[in-house]
Amino acid sequence: MQELFNRLEAPDPLLGALDRQILLGLYKVLFPESTGEEMARATRRELIARIQDSRAGTMQRPGRNILDYPLRRPNQAALNRALLTGTKGQLVYWCRQANALASAAALGQENEAFRWNLEEPLRAGDLVLTALEGTPALIASLEITEADEAERLTFTNLATFTDPISVAELESMIGAELPGRSQYLADSLAQKLLGSIGDLLERPRPIFVTAGPCTPSQPAKANEVLGVVAILQKASPYEPLACEICDRDISARPEVHLPQSHHNGLRWEIQDHADEVVLLCRCCHDMAHQPTLEQLRKFAKPACPECGERNPLKIIWGMPSFMPDDDEYVTAGCMMPVGPPAQWQCRACETQYLVTEFDERPYLALARFGENFPH
Repeated sequence: MQELFNRLEAPDPLLGALDRQILLGLYKVLFPESTGEEMARATRRELIARIQDSRAGTMQRPGRNILDYPLRRPNQAALNRALLTGTKGQLVYWCRQANALASAAALGQENEAFRWNLEEPLRAGDLVLTALEGTPALIASLEITEADEAERLTFTNLATFTDPISVAELESMIGAELPGRSQYLADSLAQKLLGSIGDLLERPRPIFVTAGPCTPSQPAKANEVLGVVAILQKASPYEPLACEICDRDISARPEVHLPQSHHNGLRWEIQDHADEVVLLCRCCHDMAHQPTLEQLRKFAKPACPECGERNPLKIIWGMPSFMPDDDEYVTAGCMMPVGPPAQWQCRACETQYLVTEFDERPYLALARFGENFPH
């Protein structure tokens, strides 16, 4: 079980906070032979891992204005554009879904029992275009209605838009606002909309999203759209959507987990966020936010009396009998100070301090002669 939770660990904190543009700039400096197609396929974690593995001696700092960086779109141009041209007399029904995560799971699994927000009777042969609410709202699927032998309507999925398409971007392209409720679209508006979807499938545009805090008790609304993209890309037809830790069916209530502790407030392109999303059940999401044994060990160390930072370095006096790990220890030399020696050095402000035996409060270790005693 611990190995499964280890997969939720965040990447390098410095590289992990960079957006895709900066990472691609670093990658291009380190690997000048790389192609646009290679970089477009790579996830953020793959880019970070390759940058970390590089043994380059120097790294130039790339500029932020990289306008032509390759967007990562896992299924770009996989849809036959002919599906987006309606026939004469064929109407387009615009379906708006408020329960975005559950709706995305139903679409990805092709769940025929799911109840959709259809506010008026449909007729056989019409197209149904579904948009899932969020910030931003995303186009999710295109279906066609058909009548069975009993004259009951059935829905056949023509396309699930796993690569994100923003409703706001479509409104900008067609020069009109799309309805906020489910209804039939005027024919001229419907044709413009279908054509614009085809254009975005062939030439996708970046969608920048700012992540919210990741908390199981009060999930941020801003992260819902990231879960929608992840679900559409990970769900399989007629198979339950499973928690990535315990394999429990989470189709009805999937939870979005962002493994980076500082993910809150990061503004990235939407696919970069979606690549980081882990879909969990409520129990595993709660456990994912519990401190690890290593974190508890760090938290148990005494806080710096100057800045309050925890997880200090352990000070070694004299000649160490082992090769110290620079990430855990600092050597202070062989000359012992007068009075009690410092035990800890703060990683943040480099203050040296000790914890006395008669209480647990940390004290500064002053370097000047005669001032080494606690005060």
